[in-house]
Amino acid sequence: MELYDDPVQMEPLLIPDYRPPYSGLIGLASELAEASSRLDAAIPLATAQGLTELVSGMNCYYSNLIEGHHTLPVDIEKALQAAASKREAPDKLDSLALAHIEADQWARGQKLDAATISPFLLAVHRRFCALLPEEMLTLSDGSRMAAGAFRTRDVSVGRHIAPGWQRLEIFLQHFAKTYGPRLEAAQKSGIGRLNAIIATVAAHHRLVWIHPFSDGNGRVARIFLDAMLRDCKLNKAGLWSFSRGFAKTQGRYKAALAHADEPRHGDLDGRGNLSEKRLAEFCGYALETGIDQARFMEGLFALGDFETRCKHYFGNIRLDLKAESAYLYIAAFREGELDRMAAGRITGLPERTARDVLGKLLAEGFLTSDSPRGKLRAAFPVKALGTLFPNLYPAGDLDFALSGFEGRRKK
Repeated sequence: MELYDDPVQMEPLLIPDYRPPYSGLIGLASELAEASSRLDAAIPLATAQGLTELVSGMNCYYSNLIEGHHTLPVDIEKALQAAASKREAPDKLDSLALAHIEADQWARGQKLDAATISPFLLAVHRRFCALLPEEMLTLSDGSRMAAGAFRTRDVSVGRHIAPGWQRLEIFLQHFAKTYGPRLEAAQKSGIGRLNAIIATVAAHHRLVWIHPFSDGNGRVARIFLDAMLRDCKLNKAGLWSFSRGFAKTQGRYKAALAHADEPRHGDLDGRGNLSEKRLAEFCGYALETGIDQARFMEGLFALGDFETRCKHYFGNIRLDLKAESAYLYIAAFREGELDRMAAGRITGLPERTARDVLGKLLAEGFLTSDSPRGKLRAAFPVKALGTLFPNLYPAGDLDFALSGFEGRRKK
């Protein structure tokens, strides 16, 4: 089969507003924007900071899972601790977790437009590869993957043969010139933003179709998807994750990507070389997945249910901690920031005992602060997630976080 060598061969890149699928996609984009905004509005800013870190780790877990790498939640937590203390990650899966999280965190500070899309992709790939051990940079043919560089050989993925490597920059220029202006339009409200949200999920497929790197394309494409969404003023706090939804429906995700590779299905299937119908189906699937994830997180973080789970955790599971710990933790979650001097008032305990409770919550990672005397924020240690946020991770994987944990005692 001849290689793709002309960017027109990946058209359509967008679903025209006069085509039948457009109205349905606009409706889904509007639902996604509403669900994501409602979630953002429900969480105090300081609490969102801790939840963003939690979801960042979850995002890493599920993105790696899609690629066949099982980085356990406890691996991710250890990798983050290693980064904070400037130690090397202890093994290759920890390094993989750290590589993904650091590349994603860097991406959060970037802004995309037509001129910055290609440099952004190269920078994410370079930062991701920089922290990987040598064996994870070795490709199946024994060659070494070049970090932060587009591939220099032709590849096929399943039945899809990606564009010839000599023409990659031409394809990516066309990609950037199409999607960049949509992001600029998204800074305005109304239909421009909804169009940009649809363009964002379409761009996810077309970037995977281009397959610009020798390896790491899926992870880079999902980090790029999240970055585009932020430029659409969507999920800026990072409180929900496309990667979790894609991993939970992994068979459908990969099938939808493959179907959108198909050539046009006759005269009624748009005017491009590839199938407009299949691209619209992928966009619909992706938007529905985003809506489902935003709503799932809204329910998971709802204050009333969180209070119930929190009281159960401190009252029935962590019997080594006072049950009143729940009141302090719930207050930090609800209010965003707490003055340390409020511990006695909130718990109803004598001042010295309340200080003791506060100190243990800090030591256990349930509370955090920017300084020894600074205000307190809620934090979310992996060992408690199975109770506090059920179904965020698979239960079996969370059990690893509790292995060797001896803080509980029998009644």
